[in-house]
Amino acid sequence: MKRWVVALAVFGVAGCGTPVAGRAVPGELPAAPDTGVVRWVNNFCAVADYMIASGGVQFDPPTGDPAQAKKAVSESLGRVVDVLNVVLHDLDELTPAPEPAADTAVEVIREPLGRARDEFAKAKSTVDGAPELTVEVYSSAIQDMTEAVAVMNDAVEKMGVVSLPDDYRDAAGHAENCA
Repeated sequence: MKRWVVALAVFGVAGCGTPVAGRAVPGELPAAPDTGVVRWVNNFCAVADYMIASGGVQFDPPTGDPAQAKKAVSESLGRVVDVLNVVLHDLDELTPAPEPAADTAVEVIREPLGRARDEFAKAKSTVDGAPELTVEVYSSAIQDMTEAVAVMNDAVEKMGVVSLPDDYRDAAGHAENCA
């Protein structure tokens, strides 16, 4: 008899329910990303954004007044070195990351960018150390710049191979600098 009373009570309560609009929620909601990971990814994307925004340095072949040409080349090289100094500093600020795999990703990118910065600085030093911008001096600087660009291309290739942990990739959707 008790079973019938319980069964009737259950059916009675179920029959009194009112329909609710909406869709059923899946059994498990995705976890919110760790705020430390989102902050790290946001800063990482900010470094990339800065590099992209600063990438418009142009090197025109020197013409006209040798002193003006030397000054223009030196200033252009100086801007590139300054940008790379900022990028390297900001990459250093990303370590230690919340996960060691992210530190590895930063180092894989940082190392070739550091070498590129050194090559650009060497080209600037060559230009600044010369009494005037001769063909030989300019050729030497171009050779250093070519090496720097090759090393930067190496960094870009390595970025394509580096993979961050899944939670870092997921956090990119929550980081405003990654939009």
